Amino acid sequence: MNEHTTHPRSARRHPRALFGQMQVYAQNNPRAYAVRVMSAVLLMALLPPLVLCVILLDDWTAFVPVLLGAAAPVVVIGALMVWLMPKFLRRTLGTSTLHPDTDPVDLLEAKRQLRRGGLHERDEVNRIARVVAAQAEAKINSPKTVNVLSAVGLVMFGALTIMNYLLSGMDFDFFFTATFTLLFVAYLLFLGPWTKRYRQRARDFARLYDERAAVQEEAPGTVGG
Repeated sequence: MNEHTTHPRSARRHPRALFGQMQVYAQNNPRAYAVRVMSAVLLMALLPPLVLCVILLDDWTAFVPVLLGAAAPVVVIGALMVWLMPKFLRRTLGTSTLHPDTDPVDLLEAKRQLRRGGLHERDEVNRIARVVAAQAEAKINSPKTVNVLSAVGLVMFGALTIMNYLLSGMDFDFFFTATFTLLFVAYLLFLGPWTKRYRQRARDFARLYDERAAVQEEAPGTVGG
């Protein structure tokens, strides 16, 4: 049984531990995970307007075609997500996948350990952290990829912001695209350097973990000699 520094039941209720549980499930069941996520998105997109129609309109069935029309693009995007999710995860994770029985609390602690540096006192946390460190080496997680994608987003939304300003001034569309432009500026300034530091810490951890594993493998032979 795993031993935690915090009470297991209270730790499992932590939002980040729940997110860790979702990560473990997504990595081992990518298509089923995509189906669940897109079903929740479809429900959240259609249920509120449907409830409002039932409450506010006498003949709410007249609004059904509009709802179906709004659902169509969500369904199409959802189908693409379900199809592409396994490929996307393989690009994001490389060849390393968390074990299906990974404790989400241990996963949370393993990620903390990667940020802190050094090895954890518990072998299980170290084993999980080694998997996460290997995932950080996937090409799509590189600082160069993050910077390129951020630059593309900045150019695209920057151009849309300028175009919206020239066409209609500082209206909703202008502020909408300007918000995303600033977001991609923040990505360039902060996400790229953070990714570089995180990847280096992951490499340092992997080196320490592999060195200790090599020593432990040699130890029995040394004692026997």
